[in-house]
Amino acid sequence: MRPAPAQVAAAVGYPGGQVPEVLLEAIKVITAPGETLWSIEGGCFLYDEVSVDLPAQSIRARGLVFRTGKIVTGQLSRATSLGVFLCTAGRGIEALSRQLMAGGDPFTGYVASVMGSLVVEAAMDRLQEEFAAKMAGRGLRTSNRYSPGYCGWHVSEQQRLFQLLPSGFCGVRLTESSLMQPVKSVSGFIGVGSRVRFNDYTCNVCDVDACIYRDVKKRKASADAETSCALSE
Repeated sequence: MRPAPAQVAAAVGYPGGQVPEVLLEAIKVITAPGETLWSIEGGCFLYDEVSVDLPAQSIRARGLVFRTGKIVTGQLSRATSLGVFLCTAGRGIEALSRQLMAGGDPFTGYVASVMGSLVVEAAMDRLQEEFAAKMAGRGLRTSNRYSPGYCGWHVSEQQRLFQLLPSGFCGVRLTESSLMQPVKSVSGFIGVGSRVRFNDYTCNVCDVDACIYRDVKKRKASADAETSCALSE
């Protein structure tokens, strides 16, 4: 589950796939504890009888109304069920990042934080693939995943979303400001239904500019396009 140096370099912002020595040294320090650094947990729960209200930009599930906003509501408009997910990389990487920053090594601390984000997203990718395969076995399709705090869905909706999860699930809790602890955690919705669509690249519908994944995905899309052109020549 550990991200490759090239992935870390792209997320940190080094151009052209460069992995400088200073970054390799930082990764070496961060990964020294080995697999004990991570305590990855996650799950996805299916809820049926979901209704989507496009004019109200909301979704209802289990008697709870989620003000998901224009983008998320539109993307999930064909869903008849919802997968409610939560995944975390645990507290280890977060604690290490803070320790490094407090100890006078902000660069390595920042790289640790970025690696924590990459790991939890990779874990969530795997969880989503497994969930999609299970739904496909029922003849159903699944959408992209959407989280509070992105695409116009206010982060305060986490409080309502956590009511659809078992108490204390994965050891993740919410602060009063609706942020998750451990920080390297993700939660949200996946649309499920016979007419739901999955889009490979959806950064163009998101309104969050300060996202480390936006540039990473753009670089990947550009690299894929260059590879395709090279093969066709």
